[in-house]
Amino acid sequence: MTPYFYLDTNVILDAIHNRWQPSVELIRRIEAEGWQCATSRFTVLELLDMEQEEKFIENLRVDGLLLSQIRGLLGNRRQPKWGLQRRELDAIYIQLHDVLTTGYPFITFEHPRLPEFWDKAEEFCSATNIGAADAIHLASAIGIGCNILVTRDNDFRRIADDYILSILPEEMEKGLSKLRLA
Repeated sequence: MTPYFYLDTNVILDAIHNRWQPSVELIRRIEAEGWQCATSRFTVLELLDMEQEEKFIENLRVDGLLLSQIRGLLGNRRQPKWGLQRRELDAIYIQLHDVLTTGYPFITFEHPRLPEFWDKAEEFCSATNIGAADAIHLASAIGIGCNILVTRDNDFRRIADDYILSILPEEMEKGLSKLRLA
């Protein structure tokens, strides 16, 4: 059996920002080995949301606001008065698109193949203690046909492991061994 990795948003974000070495190394190894690797189109939405929030906070810091003031304004990010300008939104999208297509062309951004995808996501959300976003990722990983889910979210990993082999980035060798691939 060959590995087919599903990367949770946090692992891809780690690599993009070079913020957690085990995630970076795992993604480099996946590419070097030529293993299949996917995530959901939902991941792009989460990445856009996170990058937009970072830009929003950056703008508030440039305006001289303190962290205590910024916390109070985070909920206003989607209001026209406070939100990002169209040019900023476009720049974030273009930058993210460029990073993903040039830096990580081996990661496919898939739509789940199971026709009952939303039913599965709803089932995971209602029958476990994971939130809606993680339920979408779990249903995606299964629907895409992946056999290893990689996440840095320990709570999500423990619950997802009942449905698919789930590992932390630093547990890649352990995951491969479980699939009898190491």
